[in-house]
Amino acid sequence: MFNDLREYLNFLRGHNLLVEIDDEVSLDLELAHILREVCYNNGPAVIFKNVKDCLTKVVGNLFGSLDRIDNILSEDEISRRLEYFSNILKTRYRGIQDIVKTISEFGKVGKALPRKVGSGPVHEVEWKNIDITKLPAIRQWPGEKARFFTMGITFVAYDDRINFGYYRLQVVDERRMIMHWMPWRKSREIAEMWSDEVPVAIVFGTDPITMLMASVPIPSPLDKVFITGLLRGRGIDFVEGKSVKNVVYPANSELVIEGVVKLRDLVPEGPFGDHVGVYSPVLKYPIVEVRAIFSRDDPIIPVTVTGKPILEDGYMMIFGERVVKNLLKCIASEIVDLHIPPSGLGYVYIVSIRKKYPGQAKRVMMLLWSLVPVLGKIVIVVDSDVNVRDLNQVMYMIAAHVDPQRDIVIIPRYPTEELDPSTPIVGYGSKVGIDATRKLPEEYGGEKYPEDVKPDEETMKKISNIISKILKR
Repeated sequence: MFNDLREYLNFLRGHNLLVEIDDEVSLDLELAHILREVCYNNGPAVIFKNVKDCLTKVVGNLFGSLDRIDNILSEDEISRRLEYFSNILKTRYRGIQDIVKTISEFGKVGKALPRKVGSGPVHEVEWKNIDITKLPAIRQWPGEKARFFTMGITFVAYDDRINFGYYRLQVVDERRMIMHWMPWRKSREIAEMWSDEVPVAIVFGTDPITMLMASVPIPSPLDKVFITGLLRGRGIDFVEGKSVKNVVYPANSELVIEGVVKLRDLVPEGPFGDHVGVYSPVLKYPIVEVRAIFSRDDPIIPVTVTGKPILEDGYMMIFGERVVKNLLKCIASEIVDLHIPPSGLGYVYIVSIRKKYPGQAKRVMMLLWSLVPVLGKIVIVVDSDVNVRDLNQVMYMIAAHVDPQRDIVIIPRYPTEELDPSTPIVGYGSKVGIDATRKLPEEYGGEKYPEDVKPDEETMKKISNIISKILKR
């Protein structure tokens, strides 16, 4: 595990996956355009050492390839680390052996719990002159009217509840930002337990697993901080806010902005060129008043860019898919696999199931929509023998096994993501589910469903050598 961003950067540097640039680059359009082209062309991570009107170094494209995601945490390792949690949920306590096994699993899980520490690298430097315009907020598209922080992780807490995630932040002036906090976000839900002022910490550059997990919508009631600890192999070390009370954040971060969100102080935010590839509408969001800035010596601040896929957020989505898939298996044992194609923007889910009873595909659709209501605009359900990442197989199942009247479910007037440009009312649209599974007799008028054609095994064995000779030519 990489303990912080710098360990990860050293790894990238040692594997020739990091380039450091001395040329002067502007935060206005230039830096974003460079990072998009680098990511589209499968390029390395980039550290910009000479950013105009910026007091820090800037790093981008940290997660811009599948190999980089695998180097942080492979799919098999994600499954293994979440297995401890799954085993506890599944144990039926048939005897003393099950109890002993569960105690052992609890020991492993206990290491994932967060802990508070007195100090950390993020508090090495206190910034006496507070001016967030000197930090790497970028303007990345010509139609944007302001600069935005794109990779700041907002931490919010209330009592023992802590949550964190990426929410873009539009810079207003030296001490104020606008928090793009959509109503359905879990962090917004926690924030609204406060009255008017919500203490927050906006963190830049913690360890890579925590950075990746900030983008993952963990289904309720599971706890993101705990799941992150499981994946890290140990819990997050938190320090307490110094200028604002009742907020904590990772001690190993590069920089933190402490402040308060004025929930009732709403101002227009946007437009912003979003991951959907269009400008998001101008809507009102709350103001953040900055109270303090702390950092490590010579901090390195991450940024990310948006646009039509696949960019860095698409590879981060693959990481999230792997995590969510394993958690869903804990909740619904019939789920075999889940694919959230990066080109589908998080709006298309393809899920395979072990089908045992009529209507089961529709039940799985409803489960997915209930857990993460605004995502998964289109859910396609296929049988367990279908590779959900092979779109040829998926398209075949849709073509061969979908009767539109029977197998397509449309739910009108449903919450959607505000960034989805297809909905006539922002944040309020519809869902469609496609049951592309083979049908049981109860779903097929009481008749047996047509059988798949399969080759004769004896014949295939007999002619396999002939086929090999032909293909070798």
